[in-house]
Amino acid sequence: MRWRSVAVQWATVLALLAIVVVLQFYFPEWTTIESGPRQENGSGAYHAIDGDSFSIGKSEIRLHGIDAPEYRQTCRTSSGGSQPCGKLARDQLSRLISNAKLVCRTLEQDRYGRQVSTCKAGDMDINREMVRLGWAIAYRRHSQAYIAAEREAKAAKRGIWQWQFDMPEDYRSRSRNFESGLGGVFKDE
Repeated sequence: MRWRSVAVQWATVLALLAIVVVLQFYFPEWTTIESGPRQENGSGAYHAIDGDSFSIGKSEIRLHGIDAPEYRQTCRTSSGGSQPCGKLARDQLSRLISNAKLVCRTLEQDRYGRQVSTCKAGDMDINREMVRLGWAIAYRRHSQAYIAAEREAKAAKRGIWQWQFDMPEDYRSRSRNFESGLGGVFKDE
């Protein structure tokens, strides 16, 4: 009789654990630490650094699976001019997060101490929206999640896709090689 009671208890524990695992899979935000604005109106809580990273207080968040033009990066127009696409990407991210209450799910910490995260403002996936609007590309080396959004932006010639541009990773590599003698460091990888 005692074995039966222990077996029922263990079966109950295992069933509850299975329910928690299923809920975590379908609703990860339930167990995610919410990083919301520190001020009641939310103004000034988040600061976009570039098109794929922002800060809140002393914490820096790097958006997972996307890569945006570097802040100083420019794009070339068909007439030979240039557009400050890095600044424009930063401005777009700033618009998306400025008055939002973000929920970020940290996946890892990068070598610069940044929280590599997926972030949502309500139902909007900020990472996906930056790619969909054409201000970032799908960073395939780290995720396959945003490829469809990139194809949509490219087909519609939104954001950086309306111009000629160097892939952000290539731009960083060239700039890093150029600045290596000057001691420059690129944080965005």
